[in-house]
Amino acid sequence: MTRYDVYQPLLQRTVENYQVQHLVHRFDFGKGSRIARLIVQEINAAIEQEETNLQIKRVRPFELFVRLNRQGVRLPLFREEYVVPLCQGETFAASRKLIQATCLKRLQQADGKAKEQDLLRFINPWALTRRKGPTRFIDELKTAPVRYEDADSETWHEMIDSIKPKPPTERLKTPDVSAPKRLLKELSAKIVQETGLGKRLSRYIVEEVLMLRNICCPRMETLQPGEMPLLTTHVKAYPSEELSTVYRRHTPIVISVWTPEELRERPKDVASCLELLKKRMVRVCFEAYRQNGLLSQQQLQWIFQISAARVSELIRSFQNEHNIVVPTPGTILDAGGSMTHKDIIVRLHLEGYHVSEIAKMTYHAPKSVDNYIGTFEAVLILHLYGIPKPLMAKLLNRGTTLIQEHLNLIAEFYKSSAEIKEYLQLKGVNF
Repeated sequence: MTRYDVYQPLLQRTVENYQVQHLVHRFDFGKGSRIARLIVQEINAAIEQEETNLQIKRVRPFELFVRLNRQGVRLPLFREEYVVPLCQGETFAASRKLIQATCLKRLQQADGKAKEQDLLRFINPWALTRRKGPTRFIDELKTAPVRYEDADSETWHEMIDSIKPKPPTERLKTPDVSAPKRLLKELSAKIVQETGLGKRLSRYIVEEVLMLRNICCPRMETLQPGEMPLLTTHVKAYPSEELSTVYRRHTPIVISVWTPEELRERPKDVASCLELLKKRMVRVCFEAYRQNGLLSQQQLQWIFQISAARVSELIRSFQNEHNIVVPTPGTILDAGGSMTHKDIIVRLHLEGYHVSEIAKMTYHAPKSVDNYIGTFEAVLILHLYGIPKPLMAKLLNRGTTLIQEHLNLIAEFYKSSAEIKEYLQLKGVNF
């Protein structure tokens, strides 16, 4: 797999692809219909020109909306050209240079005196504090799960429970649900001429495509400073349905990368900056989840302008520290090799918590909790009878990494086979 292949999922998650797939599913076009794509491109180009003439400003996916000197500024944190250095073997730092150059120009259009420091405050505050001790990044990470404590998790649970984002559909205003009649008539006539579809159906297709565009790209005045629209994987887009990102189910969302209070904060050291970064990262993941979306680590990398490795470390550290499962494709759809959430759930089970309690504590579905516990108990039985790890993986249709994770837990919690038998007998297993 090339580096370009790695970033294909992000490059394919576009408004155009979202519109095309809607037409495919709604109007029975072919899966890779070229006609559907041409229709979408024609409609988008026409409405783009119309809105430019009317001076209507929209915020596109991956654009962070901020205000400077009372002017709205759209900072594009991901574009196809940003991926080029990565595909050529360079690090994420090279891409960040391109991003900062583009965004600084945007910021200076609102304030000619804006400097790089002003930009970093919006898009990458970690760059301003990462060398300011007394601790280092690695010192702030929790690499092993901490025993669950109600008092420790209470603040986080209050914050997460209070997350009630306003989805894109609720931000639409009257001008957004329609277009000039002249334009609708022209576009409908073109579709009739080029496809042979009926007038009523053609008009309906135009309205649907326009509506989807407006939902994905909200008007600037409908957003608050610090918000960002995105297209994300739908919570029900299981990998078995469709592996290619182009055809997988997506959903538009709006996240608050910054709250007004956070924009006023200026962390002065590594510890406070990372604590704020974890809080923001966890919040946007739950905001996406409450809108039926899931943010991938790749998306979080560009949103927060830190490497995917750092994103993974921060999420794992948070989950270990607070026993809360952060909703991502890895934890909700079991896409990829995310292990921490399974480890946390089984640990809580071994500490004596019931499935319903674990589901509430970790923000995970009871059915998934049951599945993870069931897999652990199957490994426990096979281990008791001395079945080799590779054979366990084959019998349970699970990866060897997962099997080893469970074997590590068994070694930690059980000192003898007698203790394992006692546990299994309590679960109704007869020997």
